[in-house]
Amino acid sequence: MLDLIWVGDTLIDRQLRRSLAWNRNFDLRRMGVALRVDGGRGGGQSCLGWSMEIFARLQSEGFVVVPGLLSRSVVVSARKNLTRYYPAPAELRATPERYAELLAEIDNLKHEFPFAGDALNDLATDPKIARIVTELLGTDDIRLSQAAIWAKYAGFGSDYEQELHADFEGNTLVIPRDDGDFRQVNLILYLTDVTADLGPTRLVPLKHTRSNPLWPPWRPRDRYPALYKHERPVLARAGDVLVFGMSVFHRASPITATEGCRLTLHLVYRAGRHGFQGYQLWSKQGEDPHLSRFLQRATVEQRSLLGFPKPGDAYWNAETLQAVALRYPRMDLAAYRI
Repeated sequence: MLDLIWVGDTLIDRQLRRSLAWNRNFDLRRMGVALRVDGGRGGGQSCLGWSMEIFARLQSEGFVVVPGLLSRSVVVSARKNLTRYYPAPAELRATPERYAELLAEIDNLKHEFPFAGDALNDLATDPKIARIVTELLGTDDIRLSQAAIWAKYAGFGSDYEQELHADFEGNTLVIPRDDGDFRQVNLILYLTDVTADLGPTRLVPLKHTRSNPLWPPWRPRDRYPALYKHERPVLARAGDVLVFGMSVFHRASPITATEGCRLTLHLVYRAGRHGFQGYQLWSKQGEDPHLSRFLQRATVEQRSLLGFPKPGDAYWNAETLQAVALRYPRMDLAAYRI
């Protein structure tokens, strides 16, 4: 079995810790959990070469960080798209009046899919992310339930601190069940470094909450002071991905830096067959030209993640093929004609 230990505020494989001890440039503090992406020691292998023991750790602890899952080129392209929504910190400091509305409410710094940028849309529906979710849920019938970009700026009067909470209230009509395809998968994709003073996400390992009811989903500090003693920060580098369950209590911590910005993409995936789950029904955005553009350039697999009928679905016949071609004239419908 994987032998994980806490090193300060970091959960890491004991053997991996020894093997990395010689490397003075390896910063253990930045990682919430260190993973062996070469398959680890024994156990079944995933499509990404991970040991299945990693998934067992996700179920036991509730969260895991995948270091460097996103390539540098993917991060650079995504950040270029983000400039369509967010100013650089230096620009914001120089002309804060221009962005007064952006800074007026925290929610103004959050934007939902579809995005005005192909790189962000592709990242939200990335095949590598989809394969991870497929393995975690044990089904290839999965749906992207939510995708949102979020910027948080240091030095503008808001520290963004939250109380501990679980995200399920807006994602299911019932209470989370974290096994099989009942599980929902939350992911935070880091597009900038997150240091200790840039408000790292803090999570409480499941062993400290599993024996308690999940309802209510909020845990204020004055009523649950012990939980705050068990929370663990996730310090990350651009390209790292945090994966956590819908039952995990977590929060945004204060930003104490005087300058800087953290940029993230937040995703939620679920199994397609559970209609009682889900944050978004993407047909709600059907009139959005960004969604139309994305659907016409997307792969069959990417469209399926949004609930678009798959090839072979009973929906497809001569009439619907002709009508969909009129709605999306640049869409290649060859796969749906088989």
